[in-house]
Amino acid sequence: MPAVRAVGVYFPANGKFYAMGGRSSDAAGSDFTHPFEYDPATNTWTTKAATYADNQVNNMACAVLTDAGTPYIYCVGGSAATQATTANRMFRYNPATDTISAVAAPWPGALGNTTLPGGFSVFNNKLYILGGFTVSPPAPVNTIWEFTPTTNVWVQKAAVLPVARAYLPTTTIGSFIYTGGGTDVQGGLLVDTTDSFRYNPTADSIITIANIPRATGETRALTFNGLMWVLGGGRTAPNPSNEVDIYNPGTNTWSVGAPFTTARRNFPTDTNGTSRVWLGGGYAPTTATNTMEIYSQCGTPTPTPTATPTATPTATPTATATATAATATPTSTATATPTATATFTPTPTATATATATATATATATATATATATPTATATATATATPTPTNTPRPTPTPRPRPTLPPRP
Repeated sequence: MPAVRAVGVYFPANGKFYAMGGRSSDAAGSDFTHPFEYDPATNTWTTKAATYADNQVNNMACAVLTDAGTPYIYCVGGSAATQATTANRMFRYNPATDTISAVAAPWPGALGNTTLPGGFSVFNNKLYILGGFTVSPPAPVNTIWEFTPTTNVWVQKAAVLPVARAYLPTTTIGSFIYTGGGTDVQGGLLVDTTDSFRYNPTADSIITIANIPRATGETRALTFNGLMWVLGGGRTAPNPSNEVDIYNPGTNTWSVGAPFTTARRNFPTDTNGTSRVWLGGGYAPTTATNTMEIYSQCGTPTPTPTATPTATPTATPTATATATAATATPTSTATATPTATATFTPTPTATATATATATATATATATATATATPTATATATATATPTPTNTPRPTPTPRPRPTLPPRP
């Protein structure tokens, strides 16, 4: 990818991923002047023609909002490489027309062009900025701001972060905005933390949740299939990391997902929410990189369930016969009626292992070993425990199936 440090935005209207703002290095004059567009269908990057109005495009807060039925990528705040001042201006980019226009709603949180936005997320078509930090001297802030695109109005909320933080990984799940980690400033140095919070935009209230197990910052949080994913990031050794920490809001617990390949921080990333996560660029750990990674969850795969039914057959102890069994119903719990080929070897209590691919009808081939060795072929619907019982008669009568040996 052409970008190194930028803000990643997925644009649902066209299914493409954008890297907004940013810079190619930490040197003065390295700020990007155009948005970059990634097309998943062709696996190609394009430098767009639209041009930013200024070079203060690092550390912006960018998200998709809708105004008058048209979706835009709104960007607020930012600074230029090596500069100690920040921007309070806001602009929006229209990917459909490849145009950038100013928004007449400067961000009050810039505090006289000294402060950069922290974590950001969207709820009910409103942009929320949580925390941030002043550039010189560096210090985190605890404010929460709300922007409404239909009225171009900013509101500072009454609630504040329990602790001041910068670079908060932030995302919206349902009716709440969640954070996991963030950056503190200690002795003039940026330090990763584990503080995690849940903000209620409707009630304007905030609570502490279970802390993320790995201290991190300078990264994003994403909502992926109803869970919060915090991707890598962090500056304090051993960070930056390639770890993916996953928060379940239903259980207030964290787990660790599959890591991505290259540990990095300050990289553009976003998701379509259900099947793709894009990330690229950033610092790995202090060297700028332009490599890109894509996490792909290809829908719900065809399951291959393993069923272990338990059967307790009662067999005639002195006979060896080949029989066609009646309908056998092995114990199994399945979401579909699978087609299965199973090998059963029952002893007094038989255990069978079935491998199934979900279709409509199941067929099982079972080999049973009691005192004798019957071989049975059965058509089974996988949901119960069979207990077949063969009761010998005093005077057996020959039948077409099975054929018993003649009596002496």
